[in-house]
Amino acid sequence: MSLVNLSVKHGQTIEEARAQLEKAVTQVRTKFGAMITATTWSPDGNSVKLSGTGFEINMRVDPQDVLVTADVPFLNKLLSGPLASGLKSIVEQTFQKRLPK
Repeated sequence: MSLVNLSVKHGQTIEEARAQLEKAVTQVRTKFGAMITATTWSPDGNSVKLSGTGFEINMRVDPQDVLVTADVPFLNKLLSGPLASGLKSIVEQTFQKRLPK
């Protein structure tokens, strides 16, 4: 079984974090769309579950963090590695603050 846990401080209001979560989900669906069969949002927009054959990704924001758990028990290492690294990259790029130039 392959389990990925990721927590990133977002340093934003919950409303801003929700908007960033939507952007992250759009990017994940763009990159892994062929693998994702369902996207289920919570009524408050603070969490989302992305499901596909052999995996499930849960993403949520709270007042301080974005938390991501990906359970990929049925994907082999050839598929789970790129999914995990791509997910981590998208979340970190979406939520981590950029230094002003």
